[in-house]
Parts: sequence; C-alpha cells; structure tokens
Amino acid sequence: MKHLFLLIFLLTIKISFSQSKKEQIVRLTKQVDSLNHLVTSQSTNIIDKNTQINMLNTKITVLESSVSTLNANVRKLNLEIQTFKIESKNKNQELNAKNENISHLQLQINSKNDSLDILRSEIMRLKSANKTVDSKNANLNTDQTLQITQTDYYKPVQIGNQTWMAENLNISNFRNGDPIPEAKTKEEWKKAGEEGRPAWCTYENNLKNGAKYGKLYNWFAVNDPRGLAPEGWHIPSDDDWTILENHLGDDDGKKMKSTSGWNNWIEDLTCKNCENWNTTYRKKTICHVCRNTRFNGKKTNSGNGINISGFSGLPGGGRRSDGYFFDIGYYGGWWSSSESTKDNILGRYLLYDFGLVIRYYYNKTYGFSIRCLKD
Repeated sequence: MKHLFLLIFLLTIKISFSQSKKEQIVRLTKQVDSLNHLVTSQSTNIIDKNTQINMLNTKITVLESSVSTLNANVRKLNLEIQTFKIESKNKNQELNAKNENISHLQLQINSKNDSLDILRSEIMRLKSANKTVDSKNANLNTDQTLQITQTDYYKPVQIGNQTWMAENLNISNFRNGDPIPEAKTKEEWKKAGEEGRPAWCTYENNLKNGAKYGKLYNWFAVNDPRGLAPEGWHIPSDDDWTILENHLGDDDGKKMKSTSGWNNWIEDLTCKNCENWNTTYRKKTICHVCRNTRFNGKKTNSGNGINISGFSGLPGGGRRSDGYFFDIGYYGGWWSSSESTKDNILGRYLLYDFGLVIRYYYNKTYGFSIRCLKD
C-alpha cells in the first residue's frame, strides 16, 4: 500500500512536469514568433528609412547642383559688374577730361572776352579823345562829343515795346562831361554815401571786372542833375522794370540772365523712400535710406539763364554802404530812378539759384549796376 502511494505520487509529478514543459515550449514559441514579427517590422522600417534617406540625398544633390549653378551665375554677374565699373570709370575719366577741356576753352573764351571788353573800352576812350580834338576844330563842345561817343558805344536790344541797353553802363563822366568821382577805398565810398555825393567803382577796383560787368554806382550818381544816362537814354523807373517783367512772363529772371558767368548751386534731393510718409508715421518709423534726414544725395544745377530776351544779365555783385564788395558770380543788381522812402530806392536783382526777377528796396549808399532804357 505504501509502495502504491509512492508510485501514484511519482506518476503525478511526472505528468505535472510534462505539462509544464509543454506550456513553456508554447510560450517560448509565441515569444519567438513575436520577436520574428518585430524583427520583420523593424527591417521594413529600416528599408523605408533608407528609401527616405536616398530620396533626401537625391534632393540634396539636386540642390547642390542648383547652388553651384547659382554661384557660377553670381561669379559671372560679379565679373560683368566689375567690367561695367571699369568701363564706367574709363568713360567718367574721358568725360572729366572733356569737361576739363571745355572748362579750359571756356576760360580762354572768357579771357578773350575780357580782353575784347578792355579793347572796346580803350577804343571808346580813343574815340572820345579823337572826337574831342575834332570837336575843337569844328567848334563843337565836349558835351556833344561825349553824347555821341557814349550813345554809339552801347548795343541796344528790343524787348517788347522797350529798347534796353544790352550791357551795363560803364562810363565815368556825366552827360555834360563832368567827371564822376571814383571811390576806390572803403573810406572813400563810405564818405561819399554819408555826404550824399556821387561815386563809382569797379568790383574790387579791378579793371577786368569793369570791362565785363560795367561800373557800380551809388544812387547819388544815378540821380545827379547833370545826367548819368547818355543822350537819348534814361534810367528806368520802377514802372519801366515792371513793363519788362510783365512782357517776359514766367521765369522772367531766367530769360534775362546770360547763358554763362553765373555760379552753379547744389540742391538736396528729397528721399524718394519716405517723401510721402505722413507726420504720424514719420514719428514712429526711421527711414532706412536717409535715416530721417529726408534727403538722399545732391544735385548740381547751373545758375545760368537762357537769355531769350537778349538782356544778358550778368552777376556783377554790389558794394555795401561800408565799402565792402559782395556776391559777384551769384548776384546782379540794378538801380531804378524811383524812390520809395527818403533813404531807399526801388531796384531789381537776379540770383544764381532763382528764376525770377526780384523787386527790392536799396539803400542809396549802396553800389549797383545801371541799365539804361531808350527814350
């Protein structure tokens, strides 16, 4: 009985052990299958990743090719830009050389014109001296000789219904032959003005300036009863000047200024990036082009006119009450015969950077040019 129980116990253990092994094998088999499935899945993912990598590498290759092409194009453009800069530099050098030649020729022309004006003045003087001798022989007085000489010398120009002198007055005698005192020093000029005496000068007491621009007179010479204007001419009134301006119309100053002799002027160019910004936007925004200066670059403009009137106005400058000269090349001023107050006269002036004639009140002790109008 005892042995029988032992046998049954051993059989039970054997059966139990056999069943446990089978279950382990089944579990292991399932785990192996699961691992195989995982390996297969990972392999598939790896293949997909490799495919994506290959596609990306292909795209990278295409992009690198495009970059290489663009770099080649950039190098080509840079080369073209450098070539253009060199060509532009050469053309600018050629242009500068031509401009220098033009400037040199203009200086030569101006010099010859100055020499011509000096010769004309000398001819006038010689003619006056010759006519004086002739007048003595013919019992003619000096007044008549001076009248003839002065009238013959000045070229007239017809502007509308008026006939003007085409150049500034450049005489040193009154109509009756009396000399007009010359004031060279500042002290002489100032004293003449303070005492109400007539006086004339050339700009900076330079004869070449006198030949080119004529003389500068104080108003006491203009208004002297002996007569400053040559016979057949008179000093224009304020109304006479107004008739001239009305006839010329728009840009009358530009039409009166000579085509050479006026200085250039520099213009600030308005920044195109921000010129239309309103005030509110300007306060909160800085223009990246001009940094809120509102200007970007400069432009050189000619101060010369077009002279379609034939007036040939030149920038002869002026002389102040204290005897100092001012603004030759920039300014041309002319007297009228019209008083506005006890100390001031209505006159006209032209500016290098302005296209209109300006009506102004001149102090009688200043020195300005004279243009005469035919009677």
